[in-house]
Amino acid sequence: MVLLVIDTQKGITDERLFEFEKFKINVGTLIAAARENGVEVVYVRHDDGPGSGFSAGDEDFEIFEGFAPKDGEKVFDKKVNSAFHESTGLLAYLKARGVSRIITVGLQTDFCIDAAVKSGFEHGFEMIVPEYCNSTRTNPYIDPETTYHFYNEYMWPDRYAKCVTMKDALDLISSYDGTERAADKDALSGCGTMTIETDRLILRRFEFDDIPSMMRNWISDEDVQNRYGEPAYKTPEAVRELLEKYINGYKDGNYYRWAVTEKESGECIGQIAYFLVDRNNHFGEIEYCIGTAFQGKGYATEATKALIRFGFENIHFNKIQICARPVNAPSRRVIEKCGFTYEGTLRDYFFINGKYESRMYHSILRSEH
Repeated sequence: MVLLVIDTQKGITDERLFEFEKFKINVGTLIAAARENGVEVVYVRHDDGPGSGFSAGDEDFEIFEGFAPKDGEKVFDKKVNSAFHESTGLLAYLKARGVSRIITVGLQTDFCIDAAVKSGFEHGFEMIVPEYCNSTRTNPYIDPETTYHFYNEYMWPDRYAKCVTMKDALDLISSYDGTERAADKDALSGCGTMTIETDRLILRRFEFDDIPSMMRNWISDEDVQNRYGEPAYKTPEAVRELLEKYINGYKDGNYYRWAVTEKESGECIGQIAYFLVDRNNHFGEIEYCIGTAFQGKGYATEATKALIRFGFENIHFNKIQICARPVNAPSRRVIEKCGFTYEGTLRDYFFINGKYESRMYHSILRSEH
C-alpha cells in the first residue's frame, strides 16, 4: 500500500480550490499518518514544459510546503494527465514493489485525479479515495463544488475506486503491517467483469446480440450444459431471460461472468465465471463451459489461465478453486494444465439423473501463482 500525492504544487495549491482549508488539513493528516505507520508516501508533479511557468526550475512547479516530501521519498514527474502513463516510471515502480492498493489524494479532481483513479483501476490497483482529499477550481463549464461531488459521489464509487471517510482512511493506514491486505477484512477490489484478451480469445460481458451465437454453439446443447449442472435453453426467449439476469448482474462490482468469444470467428463459444465469490475469506470458484465444436483446441485452458491471472491481479483473491465431476475427464485435464492442486473429494455430492456423483476440489493460492 502507498499514499499517492498528485500535483499538490505551489502554483495551484491555494485558496482558489474548493474547500481548500479542509483539503489542506486532510491531506496533511494522511501524509503524517502514513509516515508514522510505515506506509510509503509517493509524489507526482505535473510539468507543463519550459516557458510555461509550471516546469522544472519554476517556483510554482515545486510541491506545496505543507505537503513537501522528506528525503528519500519518491517523486515522479509527468507531462500528461495520468500519473500511470509509462513515461512517468510510476507504474513500473509500483509493480516492482508489489503494490496493489493505492490511497490517492491531490489535484485536480476533474483532470489528473480522475485520470489517475481510472488508469490505476485499469492497471489492476485497488484505488482508495478519501473524502475531501482532492479538489479543483472553477472551469468555464462547471463550478468546483459540483465537480467534486460528481466525481467523489457518483463517478468513482463502485466503478473505479472505494471512496471512503477520513476515519476509514486513517484506520486503513494505522492498521497497516507491511502487507497489502492487512487492514481490510473486505479486501477484494470489486472491480467487476472487465474485458480480458488472450492470444485467441476475448472474454467480455454478455450482450443480447449473443443469443444466436450462444444457441448455435453451446447453450442449447444438453451434453455441454449438463457437464456443469445447468439446463439447456432451447428458445431465444429462454436465453434472453437468462441474459437479463447476467446483464443486470454487471451492475454489481462483485459479479464476474464472461462470454468466451473466438477472435477468428467472432462466435460466442462458451462462458466462464467466478460463480462463487467469498468476500470474507477472499476466494472465488470458477466454472466454465465450451461448445462441442470448439473443444479439444485448448480454449478452456486458455480462458481459465486468463481468469486465474485476473482473479489474483485484479480482484485480489487469496485462493481460487475449481471442482470437477469424476466422470468429466476433459475438465480434469484442464484443471491439471492450469496448475491447480487437488484438495479432496466430497463423496456423493450431486444427485444427477437418478444417481449420486462426487465432487473433486482443486485450488491454487496467490503465493503459488
